[in-house]
Amino acid sequence: MKTLKINSEKDLYAAAFKLLNILGPVAGVSIIIGTVALDYIQTRPQDLPVTHILTHGDRTFKLEVASTPEQLEKGLKFRSSLNGERGMLFNLGREIYDVPFWMYKVNFPLDIFYLKDNVVTTAIFNAQPCHKTPCPIYKGKVANQVLELATGAANIKVGDRLNIQPLSVLPKNNIGVDSGNSLKNKNNRL
Repeated sequence: MKTLKINSEKDLYAAAFKLLNILGPVAGVSIIIGTVALDYIQTRPQDLPVTHILTHGDRTFKLEVASTPEQLEKGLKFRSSLNGERGMLFNLGREIYDVPFWMYKVNFPLDIFYLKDNVVTTAIFNAQPCHKTPCPIYKGKVANQVLELATGAANIKVGDRLNIQPLSVLPKNNIGVDSGNSLKNKNNRL
């Protein structure tokens, strides 16, 4: 590594100028890459695991659950579509009155159901996407959860009690580790 020998104040300024000529472009490229990466991360749809199911009538919906402030804020933004058998359940953490939801940067219409203890308190049908502010704000009377489904996917109305359950860990089946008993016949012979 080469060391700089500084004999005078003029040499100090020259060394600082050389250093800025090296660091300036590096900082500029870093800022550009950081800005592009941040924009990509912010506009990327979230992919939450399916952890709950909703059974209503003869239909079953697989639900992603948003619980953290970041998940609640992002919701279904930036997705290109929502399968008719999928939805998102927002756990608000507590009972809230005049719950505001909007469709900012959501790319498709939704039905929004405000739930208090799994009972629908407010239903908004065909809430339209919005890409410029101000967007319409849809308010539910009271809710501790909000359910979003594709428009027209379910015949849900105010007063309905919804059957929302967590998924089972794994269904019991015949696939897995054999304890040895399945190979024995009635006489305990192999």
